[in-house]
Amino acid sequence: MEHIITFLPGQLPGEEVFGIEMTGITYPDSHYHIVRENSLIYCLEYVMEGTGVVQIGEEIYHPEKGDVYLLASGKYQDYRADPRHPWQKIWMNVRGTLCDTLVDGYGLRDVVLFKNCSIYPLFREFVQLCEKKEGSKTELAKRTSLLFHEILLNLAAHEAAGGSQEKPLPETAVHIRKYVDEHIYEKLTIRQLSEAASLSPSQLTRVFRRAYGQTPYEYILSRKVDTACLLLRNTGLTVKEIAYRLQFSDEHYFSNLFRQRTGSPPGKYKEGR
Repeated sequence: MEHIITFLPGQLPGEEVFGIEMTGITYPDSHYHIVRENSLIYCLEYVMEGTGVVQIGEEIYHPEKGDVYLLASGKYQDYRADPRHPWQKIWMNVRGTLCDTLVDGYGLRDVVLFKNCSIYPLFREFVQLCEKKEGSKTELAKRTSLLFHEILLNLAAHEAAGGSQEKPLPETAVHIRKYVDEHIYEKLTIRQLSEAASLSPSQLTRVFRRAYGQTPYEYILSRKVDTACLLLRNTGLTVKEIAYRLQFSDEHYFSNLFRQRTGSPPGKYKEGR
């Protein structure tokens, strides 16, 4: 049995950027089994009780109470309840360019399971907003997209702290990533980060790349573009104002970088609201 809130195509504005297909709560059902081939949606679920099995390709995971799992779009998705102790879950199925940008920007596309990740209140708030559908449709689209971003931010922090990994990440790399996230509206340089980490720039780059598969500079750019997407999507700021707030010295450089990383100029992306 499930409690489901659905949204028809065109029901919320800007769904090509952030669209909600459905959200809700699944109650214990020993026969629960979902299969999607080359899924077009992101499936994000928090396990409230019970256990189950998630299979992505040849990888098999066993989410249980307190865990979160993320199934990225474009993949074969197969998940089912344990018939002996079927799970109860709160979840959302979403899609859009904002989802693509945030999942890739936070490096979460190939991360499936987040063990002991205490973010149930964010899922519950998301479902409650969709249930009530209070206020304007534009406001609902804005608030749910912000909640989705906050959930991914928490998952990224959880991952960075080693919550989903067999081996913990180097403390220095985690510290620097957190520093970037907390100072994204400032002008950040590798020298500044290396001083914060008490390492040389080359040492910092090696440590960070080994932990996250990208250099600190690449991570700064990806996070600034992620933040720009959110500002374009949810504020009335102009492209020039956003470039200024994110400490880009040149609006044209910002626009070119944004287009390279998202496939769309910032002005066109903003119009997609």
